[in-house]
Amino acid sequence: MSTQVEVGPPGPAKTARAVVNRLAVASGGLETDHALPIEVAYDDGPTDRQFGLRTSSLEMLIRLAADVVALVVAVVAAGISTTLGVLCAFIMLAAFAAAGLYGRRLRLSALDDVPAILVGSLAGLVAMSLAHGPHFSKAVLAAALAGSLVVLARGCAYLLIRGWRRDGLLRRNTVLVGTRSRSAELVSRIEAHPETGLNVRGVLGARPSGLGAFPICGAVADLPALISSGAVDTVIVGDASSKEERRVIEALRTCSTSAEIFVLPRLSELSASTDEIWGVPFLRLKQRRSRAQLAVKRLADVVIASSALVAASWLLGIAALAVRIEMGPGVIYRQERVGRNGRHFQLLKLRSMRPLPPDASSEWAASADRTGRVGAFIRRYSIDELPQLVNVIRGDMSVVGPRPERPEFVDQFGHEFPSYVFRHRVMVGLTGLAAVEGLRGDTSIEERAYFDNWYIEHWSLWLDVKIMVRTVSALLKGTGG
Repeated sequence: MSTQVEVGPPGPAKTARAVVNRLAVASGGLETDHALPIEVAYDDGPTDRQFGLRTSSLEMLIRLAADVVALVVAVVAAGISTTLGVLCAFIMLAAFAAAGLYGRRLRLSALDDVPAILVGSLAGLVAMSLAHGPHFSKAVLAAALAGSLVVLARGCAYLLIRGWRRDGLLRRNTVLVGTRSRSAELVSRIEAHPETGLNVRGVLGARPSGLGAFPICGAVADLPALISSGAVDTVIVGDASSKEERRVIEALRTCSTSAEIFVLPRLSELSASTDEIWGVPFLRLKQRRSRAQLAVKRLADVVIASSALVAASWLLGIAALAVRIEMGPGVIYRQERVGRNGRHFQLLKLRSMRPLPPDASSEWAASADRTGRVGAFIRRYSIDELPQLVNVIRGDMSVVGPRPERPEFVDQFGHEFPSYVFRHRVMVGLTGLAAVEGLRGDTSIEERAYFDNWYIEHWSLWLDVKIMVRTVSALLKGTGG
């Protein structure tokens, strides 16, 4: 194998090439199911940044600027007050953001945005009406004018974005997972339609057939290294085998990334899609929580935990007194648990069971022999877990997340069930999806891991709200642990 040496200052492109070089050496020219023989043809390729911004951020700013200009023109033309105009514009922009109009899409069409723009215009009209602004007919005119101008402005913005994509200014380095017959068709469609903004840099999977040569080839297990190095920032899971799809799931769970993930659905001709490439539908996977979402979740944790601790202080005091009478000193029980990224912390609970004998091994599930009447009651209604509100306030836990476990059992379950370790990608919680599904106490660890990972990969603030509502319902029914 020939070696190519480059000189010059290090940077993201060189880091990416270094990773690809390691993949090439690792494959060793051997034909296996896991790696490809590689003829490496390196070039810098299109960068993921323009004007110091990621292409996705730049595209978002172009859309936002078009919307703002359209709304300013509408406000001035309608003759409404500046204050009311700013309120209307803010409400409409918030509605557009909630509808996903600022997310990056492969297929750009202002007509696709019309339903969401109509909803935003209606929201602006309602805001003006509630603010006792202009006459209703004038408000209707302003909202209609704003919606129409936004559609027109977005059409112009999309012309600009598509042109820059074709010129290579807004391109994203893409790797395709899967090397079966449909993958060649996907590559052809992407190359024939540069307005998608995708630049196929490589293929991961078994030996490709009819796919041509690419700078990046290797095994699916190499995906985290490629993403973290910056070699690729978009992944398309195409015509992959079931084994390859499973490896993609495992690979994506091992890396924290902002890369976009698109999946070709089975029975794609009949499937609903969130995006498309020249008639081929794709589903976009949610990969990473934004910093804003994490900040909102943390703020909600602190507010909810602090309020709940104050509201339940009387109950906590009565329960602590009952535990003291039944079991003697040592009302608060501290136990080491494993949190996010494997960090250990001291979890707080009201003592509900008598201590184990000194020579006894740890028990995973609760023992009825060591649980008194008070202990059984507070466990049934999860009153023993109220001190964990302090853990939430301190930042050890979240209100909603996978339930924390003891280190020895984390090690044991991690060896028995490989998906178990991926639960610790996020902060552990006071309650969680697995818990409200009844997976508490002596229940299936495999099913717990499945629901915990499902929660992580489908997380939203609304999902947290639903889990908290279901938790309250379970507490009132006394179905705790």
